[in-house]
Amino acid sequence: MKMPKLQVFCMVLLACCALPFVAAAFNTGDAVNAVETPLKAAAESVMTNPNNVIAGSDVSLIWKYVDYLWTNDRQLEAKKYIESGLALAPFNYLYQAKLALILAKQDSNAAAIDRARIVYEKSEDPEPVKLVLNILGKKDVAPFKPIEKIDFASPTVVLVAIGKVDRILLKELQQKITDYLGLEVVVFSELSNPPEADRSLFTSEINKMRSSILALPDVGAYLRTKKINVSQLKVDNELFVQTLTQFLEQNNSTAAEDFKKNMALAKTRAQQWKYDTLRDYLIEMAKPFRNKNWLLVGITEYDLYIENTNFVFAGTNPHAQAIISYKRFTGDFNNEPQNRKRLVSRLFKQFLSVFGLLNGMVRCSFPECARVFPKTLAEHDEKPEYLCNECRQTLEKLLKISIRTPTRR
Repeated sequence: MKMPKLQVFCMVLLACCALPFVAAAFNTGDAVNAVETPLKAAAESVMTNPNNVIAGSDVSLIWKYVDYLWTNDRQLEAKKYIESGLALAPFNYLYQAKLALILAKQDSNAAAIDRARIVYEKSEDPEPVKLVLNILGKKDVAPFKPIEKIDFASPTVVLVAIGKVDRILLKELQQKITDYLGLEVVVFSELSNPPEADRSLFTSEINKMRSSILALPDVGAYLRTKKINVSQLKVDNELFVQTLTQFLEQNNSTAAEDFKKNMALAKTRAQQWKYDTLRDYLIEMAKPFRNKNWLLVGITEYDLYIENTNFVFAGTNPHAQAIISYKRFTGDFNNEPQNRKRLVSRLFKQFLSVFGLLNGMVRCSFPECARVFPKTLAEHDEKPEYLCNECRQTLEKLLKISIRTPTRR
């Protein structure tokens, strides 16, 4: 007996249960009300649910309708839905930013600025931050210049963005380094695409679902119709995802898009780069341009590891270069509320730690110093945003600089 397409789709969902996506129901009509009516009904069912715990778990249904209204240029209609959603999920800064935009449009400027300020201070995602910049009278950070030859006359911190990096975050790091160390800091973008990840759990996730999906009768019929070689799907992960996406598109385009996006998300989250790989990439890129006064530090969101480790926050070669990853400093990675001020602080403390090693200093053992080695993120958070007196004085002598003496905690 031929399996109904809906049952096939359900089996795909079961096979992919480790992935954080929810497929939409099948939509067969093209009329606007056929799309909007169920979205609106689902959102309002959450809004009227007296059980906040259950409603909070279903708040994504409100966001789906808000996104629909927003896409169709009906932002003012979206206001009451956003407010209801934020009552259940107040730390969603994307929709806090959208509410700030609506308030500004309604000339509620003080309320708009209050929302925008919180988004700017808390959101670790650049998209919400960019939405509120105009409200706060701020400008977006322009793309950084590609790395170029500059013969600095004195020691200069050269930050190089590797991969997709939050430019606002990097600009704030640049300012904190300048304010504390008194050194000139320049920021460059990379010249080419970074190397592929060295290890990934994406493959194992594909392997979990591959045999079950390929064994489904409707999938087999689809592959025969399209003359797709099953043996290729067993070894080519990208082709497997592409083919399954196309199969789902025959049933529901939204479900297919959700699957594709969430597979891409799973792939990104599972990837790790070996420090040695990115180090060699950075060395080769900077080689034609640097001189002895370049204090070279790569900044990336790529998750790093070195041999025989699960991960590292950074890697350093003394008197050469360092690379810092802020991936594991983000709230999303640690299942914490986002807090951009905390993220900047974590990144700055990691910079101070590797900067001493970069200049040949031994590891500090004094607890009240940014350069001590933390075993956990909690210990990293306990460190101050400054150097102990001994490390500060040593670095001042090495670089012939005067480091600001901070107010102790």
